[in-house]
This record gives sequence, structure tokens and C-alpha cells, in this order.
Amino acid sequence: MKFQIIAGETSLDFINTLDNRPTPERHKDLLATYRDLADWAEQAGVMRAAQHAELLREAESHPGLAITALRKSVEFREGLYRIVSSKLNRQRPASDDIARFNRFLGEALSNLHLKAGGAGLRLDWNRSPPPKLDSLLWPVVRSASDLLTSSDLGLVRECDSPSCRWLFLDRSKNHSRRWCDMKVCGNRLKARRFYRRQHTAS
Repeated sequence: MKFQIIAGETSLDFINTLDNRPTPERHKDLLATYRDLADWAEQAGVMRAAQHAELLREAESHPGLAITALRKSVEFREGLYRIVSSKLNRQRPASDDIARFNRFLGEALSNLHLKAGGAGLRLDWNRSPPPKLDSLLWPVVRSASDLLTSSDLGLVRECDSPSCRWLFLDRSKNHSRRWCDMKVCGNRLKARRFYRRQHTAS
């Protein structure tokens, strides 16, 4: 599956893997299988092709663990969405969602290590074999923690399309970006408005 990576922040692109969010009866979860999750992670730049292949081999060998990792990832996604949504609506996030987020954060950061590389030092994830099937979630959790505690949180917007509402960072010059993707939602909405004007005029 080809994913749209357009939010400007990894954790927001992860939230956007639930399509048609405003209309429950039309929900389409783009992470239907562990392979979908791994494909998204590779396309979002969370991991390299070699790691993607290694995780898929591990998932094939341990399908039960793969299902658990997928469910865990969806649980994190939905909790993160509720936290971000509450901030967009100037509300206090639910304490249960904060507690759940902190559990994910603790696990992710416990697998982040300082390593010597080249002429300097760098932070890297513990990818000791065999790889943990939920390890692809760790960089997403870190992205989310960075976003939630930075001024960039004030730049998070919802797509203006009522049927979309994907999230994105508005880094436009005047902070006037309205759609997740002008080529998709923006043009679609403009076409509908044009049709209504023409219909009314006739």
C-alpha cells in the first residue's frame, strides 16, 4: 500500500492512518495487517528497507506476536489522537490517555541508547536480534513526545474537508494552510463549491 506522508511530523502521519475518522460508519483503518504497519514505517522513514524485511520475517515466524504489536500500535495511535484533539479544542487531555502515553514513552526511551559513531556520539534504538515487532513504534512515540512538548503543537491543524480531518503541521508563511493536501481535499472542496455556484446560478 502507498501511504500519504504529508503531515510534516511522523506522529501526525501515524494518526492519519485511520481514514474517514469523522464518520465512524466509513472508518477505514489503513493498518489492517502487520505488513501495513511495517510498510507505513518504511515509507515514513521510521526504518530502513533492511529493517523492514527483517521485521516481516520475524512477523511471519511469530504471527501471534505480530497481531499483538499491531493492536498495541493502534491503541497508541488512538490515545495520541485523543490527546492532540483535546489540545486543538483547548481542553485538558484525559488522565487515562496521559498515563497510557507515559507507559509507551517509558518503553520507547528504555530502548534508546547513546552510541559512538564516526567522529561523534549519537542516539540510536536498540535493534538487537531478534528484532522486537513493536520496535517500529518507538520512533513514533519519540516524535509524539517531542511534538506535544514543543511550540510546534500550536501549528497542528485539521484538514478543512469535513470528511477528512487529517492532521498536519501548518508551517506556511502566514499559517493559512487549510487542507492536508491541496491536490486531494483542496481541489475536491473547490470543485464542490464551483458546482454549487453553477447549480444555483442556473
